[in-house]
Amino acid sequence: MPEDGDPFVDREAADISTALVGAEGLFDTGLTNGLAAIVASEWPGEEANANGFTLSASGLLGVMECHLTPNTEGILVIPDSRAGRRHNSVARDTRIDVPALRDGVAVTQQVRHARGTGDLKRRHIDALLALDDHPSLRKLSEAHEDRAWEDDMAEDTRSQTQAARFLNLIGDEETARRAEAVDNPNEYHPRHNPDGQDLAFCPVCEYQTFCVQGLDLWGRVGFGQCLVCTYTRSPRVADQEGYGEHIANL
Repeated sequence: MPEDGDPFVDREAADISTALVGAEGLFDTGLTNGLAAIVASEWPGEEANANGFTLSASGLLGVMECHLTPNTEGILVIPDSRAGRRHNSVARDTRIDVPALRDGVAVTQQVRHARGTGDLKRRHIDALLALDDHPSLRKLSEAHEDRAWEDDMAEDTRSQTQAARFLNLIGDEETARRAEAVDNPNEYHPRHNPDGQDLAFCPVCEYQTFCVQGLDLWGRVGFGQCLVCTYTRSPRVADQEGYGEHIANL
């Protein structure tokens, strides 16, 4: 599996069905559940038939087509109605690629009814993933955000460990000498570098040698790299630490 977690090894592969066993069943289940959640959110009650059973994927797409007008490519767009009510939010409209999804349904039906081996393409998967932009879903984006946060925390730990080993290698005396000789390349200058920052305290070597390249969202913790031990703090880690300081200050 590639590093980005994509189960489909080749994003441009012509046939997804050969890259993941059971891809058609996963696609069918994900599509039906995703469409049902969107329809239930936008047009409550229309996601089920008179007997209370959830409509098929094709039926749910039909409901959407009754309420929305497709563009020239056959794509339905559901505006992000919550964007204007969230602080500093960015609109994330949901794009329903009806032609691609209907074609994907046809492919999965071939497998379900033993009429073929399936032929899911990347465009089918992309159309399915696009449904996650709807406010009733957004689980994939949250999962990706959580994974990115965990990766950054792990990388921060690795950087601190590597920096500590480097300090042990050069010794206290050499560390002190290098700290004394540090020149801040990002120093504030009213004309040439108005966004510059003073050197900050490094949590690893414990000298005022951390070159700040920017601040967290609350303006409390800097991200950048120490000029002595080379410890590197990412913007995401700075945001996390800055948030903790912000809460403590409140």
